Amino acid sequence: MTDPLSVPAASRIRDRILTEDRPVLGAWLTRPSPDLLAALSASALDYVGIDCQHGMACEAEAARMTATAQPTAAGRLVRVSANRPELIGRVLDGGADGVIVPTVNSAEEARAAVAAVRFPPHGHRSYGPIAPHLPRDPEHLAQHALLLAMIETSQGLESVEDILAVPGVDGVYVGPADLGISLSLGPAQFPASPELEPALHAVVDAGKAARKIVGIHAGSDLFAERYADMGFRLLTLGTETSFVTAGVECVLERAGTAATNERKTSGPYSGT
Repeated sequence: MTDPLSVPAASRIRDRILTEDRPVLGAWLTRPSPDLLAALSASALDYVGIDCQHGMACEAEAARMTATAQPTAAGRLVRVSANRPELIGRVLDGGADGVIVPTVNSAEEARAAVAAVRFPPHGHRSYGPIAPHLPRDPEHLAQHALLLAMIETSQGLESVEDILAVPGVDGVYVGPADLGISLSLGPAQFPASPELEPALHAVVDAGKAARKIVGIHAGSDLFAERYADMGFRLLTLGTETSFVTAGVECVLERAGTAATNERKTSGPYSGT
């Protein structure tokens, strides 16, 4: 049997979604904490997304965490703060298994992201892998990285087929709150409102036609089945805070002391 750690996480995620047609499930890490990254990565999650756009970690901290982290079966994806080559290159050099690029509105912007992932002559990524576990061959390094373009504006939605058609883009990742704002539906999209659902179905249909990954920031495990039924195959179930809170409540319930409403916390993806 093949050791799963011998297969790059990017390849495992692609194969599970595109070959086996099974969802992959992940968590969002908003703090620059190696301990939290280790705890989430050691679980049964398929990936951990480190958020450098709205979280408290910058790309340098994300690269430091992934470069020094122990190998696990869970992939480590980084949402960079902007579609800029120096940011994308830094987290990939630090050993990230892929990047999620925010606010991709056109095929041109998607091609810019691809160029930041790939080395010449196919791109302009600068060579400098620092993570010990990374291969040193440039071609293998480029294959090591998953690239997801975020669809979170009306322009991105209109261009989703063109974005998915760009070689090197592995798929798209929907940000429901921003997409809701862009479509004048508001950010309260956890779960998605009935008005937003046609847009989500359009993204899923485009992904299926292109044979590429379609992911979404589901926000909670409560909504995972609904999004999976729509056809999303990469689902972020919540942040480290929601996972810790859920774990505490589970322990309390097993101990015979159910958590009260006053103890429970709410957040931007809780639907409250």
